[in-house]
Amino acid sequence: MNLRFCSNDLLRRTNKWTAAFLVVAIVFSSMAGMAYAAEETVTGIEFDYDLSDYNNSTSSLKMFVEDDKVNISVLANVSGSSQQKDVSTEAVWKSSNTSYVKVDKGVLTGVGKGTATISATYKGFTATIKASSDYVYDSVTLMQNNAMAPTSIDVELGQSLTLQLDGTKADLSKGVTTDAVWSTSNSSVATVGEGTVTLVGTGTATITAKLKGKSDSIQLKVTSPYKSIAIDSGLAGKLLELDLGYDDKTLTASVISKTGETIQVANTAKWVSGNEKVVTVDKGIVTAVGAGKTTLTVSLLGVSASIDVVVRTAYQSIRLSPEKEYHLLLQDDALLIKAEVLTNSNEVEPITDTATWTSSNVVVATVDKGVVKPRAVGTTKITASYKGVSRSIDITVYPSVSELSVETDTIDGFAGISGDLPKVTATAFDGTEFDVTKLVAWTSEDEKIADVKDGKWTAHAIGESILTAAVQGIEAEITLTVHTKPLKLITDVQELSVVLGKETAYPAVTVINEDGEEENVSDRVTWKSTSDNIVLKADSFKGIEASSVTLTATYLTKTVSVKVKIEEEIVKLEVEPQAVELTPGKSKSVKITGYYKSGKKVSLNTKMNWESGNTNIATVRSSSVKALAVGTTKIAGSYQGKTVIIPIVVTPKLKSLTLSSKSVQLAPGATYTAKLQANFTTVSPADVTGEAAWTTSKASVATVVNGKITAVGKGTASVKAVYNGKSVTIRVTVK
Repeated sequence: MNLRFCSNDLLRRTNKWTAAFLVVAIVFSSMAGMAYAAEETVTGIEFDYDLSDYNNSTSSLKMFVEDDKVNISVLANVSGSSQQKDVSTEAVWKSSNTSYVKVDKGVLTGVGKGTATISATYKGFTATIKASSDYVYDSVTLMQNNAMAPTSIDVELGQSLTLQLDGTKADLSKGVTTDAVWSTSNSSVATVGEGTVTLVGTGTATITAKLKGKSDSIQLKVTSPYKSIAIDSGLAGKLLELDLGYDDKTLTASVISKTGETIQVANTAKWVSGNEKVVTVDKGIVTAVGAGKTTLTVSLLGVSASIDVVVRTAYQSIRLSPEKEYHLLLQDDALLIKAEVLTNSNEVEPITDTATWTSSNVVVATVDKGVVKPRAVGTTKITASYKGVSRSIDITVYPSVSELSVETDTIDGFAGISGDLPKVTATAFDGTEFDVTKLVAWTSEDEKIADVKDGKWTAHAIGESILTAAVQGIEAEITLTVHTKPLKLITDVQELSVVLGKETAYPAVTVINEDGEEENVSDRVTWKSTSDNIVLKADSFKGIEASSVTLTATYLTKTVSVKVKIEEEIVKLEVEPQAVELTPGKSKSVKITGYYKSGKKVSLNTKMNWESGNTNIATVRSSSVKALAVGTTKIAGSYQGKTVIIPIVVTPKLKSLTLSSKSVQLAPGATYTAKLQANFTTVSPADVTGEAAWTTSKASVATVVNGKITAVGKGTASVKAVYNGKSVTIRVTVK
């Protein structure tokens, strides 16, 4: 059964007020003509908790510090409901003394010894209950050998130390060693687990045992049983020098006890190498591993000593002959590789028979005293090692060749330059193809034109020479043509816009030779790009991602680059203005807007590669048209293959306007026809009466149409003629 605490007095005091409030709420709801669900009405709250957590003698909930928590709930009585509502998470909880008991959403935690009042408030109702907290043990005490441990103790490394912990409640004591939490203030001096202390190094450390809010500590002062330790290398000084590949060196170590006794400890002390890639050490025996410098340290129960070690090779280097990679056919005879070393005294010693020879892949080739025998198709690394120095060469074994092919039929060059010989591919008996570029032997038909050596060709004179690649008597040929020296490469465009995903032909490339002759070499250049947003094919390229990339064409030693913009397809071009009218010397910009398939637009004013149909009348640069002389022409521009043509009209520049009369007098009903003359800076005057715009200042006095003035009524008026931005007036008097 559950024990509940009620706030019934407060409930009775609020019943009348609640009833009145409900009546008013119902009235207002009816007046608004709308129905609302009635808000729930809380009539009281009470606590709900486990009876086993309640101490009847103290009339309070009971808990212990750092022990199990006590859970308490708040239940609300709701009007019109037979069931209580759990509002523990919504209520406002408080503890009258958080130094004793803390509360969080109904969870009570003991903090110290004492009693606090716990309250929960929900919608104006408050419930309270007392909660008392105590320690599980009044005290905990560290014990050593069944007696209370001192607050401080002196111990030596190598000694054992075990502690126990007793918990006391009233007059009763209990061993709680395994239940406590043990800790050390300095793990480099001592560690502890369930009371067992392990001494690690000299110094001071505090060992603490803690249980259910109580704790006890002991301070350890750890010293070494020895005054010092020393290393004896048999040499003066503290530097041990070793030669790689020679015998190990044995060191001894001794300690001096506090009583002055010397004890040999090489076998029991701890030896450590600062770099095991230089030396290793075991019980004082030092083995050289690699050239370098490091430190050896010996330690025992808190004392240590060190010695510096230097390992050198007895030889400067090793040399193999042949020195570079070697290529063999499977049926070739064994290859002899010779090995020599250079001593530190600069003497050469042959070591072919004494070196350690290894093959990284014995399936492909084996080696014994420098003799390499091809065994199977593949690659391997042959290594010769001798007392700390080593050297390797790569060996490639090829199958028998039945056919040869070269990646290109022709090579172009000019006198004085060299280039790499092309890749050579061989076909095996089973049809498999493999690269034999490094295996073939090359010859030149005419060495005065060009020769071959070490995988490169060198051009000497203008002309042609046949270069032949041979393996096992199988040959393949290419033609090397030596041309006049090129000076510069040029392309027909410097910038290019291409549609994403569509193939585009490469720009035309022309070479200018040193003799001044020009030659189209579009079919001989090599195109490259560092971007992976473009795919290069033999005769065309294709952009695969919108971006700006650079294409570079190479011919012999010359290059030329073209900037390429990869973008969506332009489906429409808009021109503004659609025609341009200017006077000589004036300029005007044109605006071109492109629309992509996606609907986005882009300004193409400066990207249209504009050209003028008559540069004597008008020129175009970037997006600006400049008039030079009177006349008509057109400018044309293209982008992504779409062309725009804009008519250009250059009219003479107007200097002034002249009327046939400055004033005229007319009788009502009479007329006068005025003549308007335009005076230009570059051409003869012209009658522009019919082209001008005519207006009158007072239509009740005179009207005007195309220069014809008609008198209407008495008075004065001004008749104005406007042409090409200039104006002139005639005064009309009607009497």
